[in-house]
Amino acid sequence: MKPSNLLFDIIKSLSPEEIKYFQRSSSLQQGEKNYIKLFNYISTVDEYDENAVKQKFKNETFIKHLPSEKNQLLHHILKSLRHFRIENSVAAEIYKQIKDIHLLFNKSLYKQSRKVLNYTKEQAYKYELFYYVLEIIDLEKVLIDMEAHFGEITNITIENLIDEEIEIFKKIELLTHFEKLLSQLNKLSTRLLFVRTKADVEEIEKILFDKLLEDHSLINSEKAMITALHVKGLSYRLLNKTEEMFDSFQSIVYIMENNPSLISEMPKDYVVAYSYIIRYYAIKRLYTDAFKTIDKLKSLSLNPEFKSADLQVTIFPKAFINEILLYEYIGQHDKAKNVIPAVIKGLEKYEAKINEEELLRIYHVITMVYFGIGEYSKALHWINKIINSNYAELRQDIIRICKLINLIIHFELGNDDLLPYIYKSTQRFVASLDNKYRFEVLFLDYFKKISLSKREGKQVNTYINFKEEMQIVFKDPYEKNALEYFNFYAWLDSKIHNISFSEAIKIRKQNMA
Repeated sequence: MKPSNLLFDIIKSLSPEEIKYFQRSSSLQQGEKNYIKLFNYISTVDEYDENAVKQKFKNETFIKHLPSEKNQLLHHILKSLRHFRIENSVAAEIYKQIKDIHLLFNKSLYKQSRKVLNYTKEQAYKYELFYYVLEIIDLEKVLIDMEAHFGEITNITIENLIDEEIEIFKKIELLTHFEKLLSQLNKLSTRLLFVRTKADVEEIEKILFDKLLEDHSLINSEKAMITALHVKGLSYRLLNKTEEMFDSFQSIVYIMENNPSLISEMPKDYVVAYSYIIRYYAIKRLYTDAFKTIDKLKSLSLNPEFKSADLQVTIFPKAFINEILLYEYIGQHDKAKNVIPAVIKGLEKYEAKINEEELLRIYHVITMVYFGIGEYSKALHWINKIINSNYAELRQDIIRICKLINLIIHFELGNDDLLPYIYKSTQRFVASLDNKYRFEVLFLDYFKKISLSKREGKQVNTYINFKEEMQIVFKDPYEKNALEYFNFYAWLDSKIHNISFSEAIKIRKQNMA
């Protein structure tokens, strides 16, 4: 990456709080600062152009040595970010204190070193910053030698510190083990929302029945416990075991809210836990609880502990995807539509930083909102973002369903000239799959009959037969998971009874009550 682009990217990534901190720290320096002029200009442009910069400051002396000024600006921004992080991050503060211990020790100020070390070690333990604890123990080994040399009385021995070190290594080892299990699950979840085959089940159960994971008595830190619960919760989510999923993520929230220091150390786990709890409330029709939890998730973006760009990017899709899904789930697509402007605004700000899996989910939920309110042209715009993607392994469950939804959208739009070509393309795609599902084959078979049937009465009978056969296929739980992405029953009911898609969902929810 070119230095100019790096500088531009860093400036554009700064949060309002980071910009204020930079401006405040820069104002402490005396005299005119050319790098501030450069900063102010770059922060206003949407794309970096070196020639435009030179033209803007053509009458300024500093433009003759622009590379030097850019390097100076980059230096001051990074310095400002370091200090900003120290003021807003416990880990960064502890790192700074460890450096202070080094400085005090090198000045032979051993009593002061001990005072800072004891406090820093206590904080490192409180926040379970195990690697920092190890570094502090190494410093303490040297410090007790000097204390003994000068006659300082202490109950701490090298043997004590070695035993302490061994315990910390055990904590790190277990935490790392659970993090590896979670990484395996996260990799699997990028491909699918639920298990789709017995092989998927076996892969997840191998993780879920891990010996260290099953025996909670072996878990030796709260970070390890939270990570273990996250592994279990995500496993149950993929296995579609709702109650067990809820218990795991609810336990994470309980532990973290009773020890707020863990929230600052593991904020993403906290956000993820709430996003899955929302799903549980939706399934259990606890809609008031679901919307309250969504509001809490949104409110985190205003919390100082969650103001980093990384966490803002994490909160945004989790909050808005869940909100739209909840409205869609209860057939209130008109209310879901009111959320879309906020989503579009968020995409304008974060789209380049959101992972591709989350983007696919956002595109999908927006597609379903417009489909639900009958704005099929807009639905087509968003679904094209999915089916034209080049994600070879990523969320194939969404991409496969969306190819079928694409046919339905074109059918609803009356694109009779295009339908035969799209149908043949989709048919070839499904035929090429090694693990095709019965509902996909069934859908294509009946869709061909529906699109060719011009007489209304004949179409209704086709819809009824289609629904009856789909009910048989969806008795298989692996097949039924397709309903998570598109309510085929509601669409067929809307055609059979000549009602809207949203109304069909509401009626189905009432009948299931």
